[in-house]
Amino acid sequence: MIEIKQNYSLKEQNTFMFDHKAEFFCEVHSVEESHEFVDYCLNKNIPLKILGEGTNIVLTRDIEGGVLKISIPGRNINRNEVDLGAGENWNETVLWSLENQLFGLENLSLIPGTAGAAPVQNIGAYGEEISSKLVSIEAINIKTNELISITNKECKFSYRESIFKKQDDWIITSIKLKLSNEPKVNTSYNSLKTYLIKDDINPDCATPYQVCRAVTSIRNQILPDYKEEPNVGSFFKNLILDEETLNKLKKKNINLPHFKNPKDLTYKVPVASLIEKAGWKGKKQGNVRVSEKHALVLIADKGSNSKQLIKLSSDIAKDIYYKTQVKLEIEPKIF
Repeated sequence: MIEIKQNYSLKEQNTFMFDHKAEFFCEVHSVEESHEFVDYCLNKNIPLKILGEGTNIVLTRDIEGGVLKISIPGRNINRNEVDLGAGENWNETVLWSLENQLFGLENLSLIPGTAGAAPVQNIGAYGEEISSKLVSIEAINIKTNELISITNKECKFSYRESIFKKQDDWIITSIKLKLSNEPKVNTSYNSLKTYLIKDDINPDCATPYQVCRAVTSIRNQILPDYKEEPNVGSFFKNLILDEETLNKLKKKNINLPHFKNPKDLTYKVPVASLIEKAGWKGKKQGNVRVSEKHALVLIADKGSNSKQLIKLSSDIAKDIYYKTQVKLEIEPKIF
């Protein structure tokens, strides 16, 4: 039997710690409990929102209807495939996979959130994305309460995008990944390669464990801990540009860093460089600020609220557009 709480504070359920409430809140630990709460919402004819660990959302208001927190556990291995409950912590899962000599997730170390949330925005770091490892997803359609399997192709993955960001119809209950029994690594990303070389490790001979430690160290150095400085990681998406658009932008930004996508003819441009060059890094407005460590990270200090945060992000976006004619896109989900 599920426990449903009314007018429940979501302050501890989002890493910005904004104190907005859910009209009805339920934390579930199984697919059966998920079905039960979906039934509850369908019978009351109320909308339903999904939460994981709240590391990639911005709450701007109280939430009418139901809020479902997914805490479904489970880690199972079948040869080189793993099935993960949607509530499993992502970084703990990466470390667990290495302990079991299953490789391929090491570049995605220390990304906050749950396994179920990982495919939603197609998490990626240091030259890898989860879409390259994902086989399928099990999810409940919140309109019909039907549990179905969704293939990788049906997820419609792209850079920080998936069908789950465009349609709020699904509760992801588990994911299946295909990993490798062979310790092959991807050290093509410049900052990762540089770090390994400085640590006297040949990038071409690095082990998955060394890559994991390197990625963890780099992230700890450049990203503030959300438990100490409330944030959701990167607040804006990096730019994905074709060559013509890139060349136009380079004329306005000398020495603009950019990286060619090996999969197509596009280029990734780190938005942090544009924000930093525009003078926003470390800048404070009221009780919110841009991190001194990383210009893509916005921090909500004590006494802040979502209005202040949204205004800061809007002011940054307007300034960047005025100076470069580039439109920034917010990465976390806004509620």
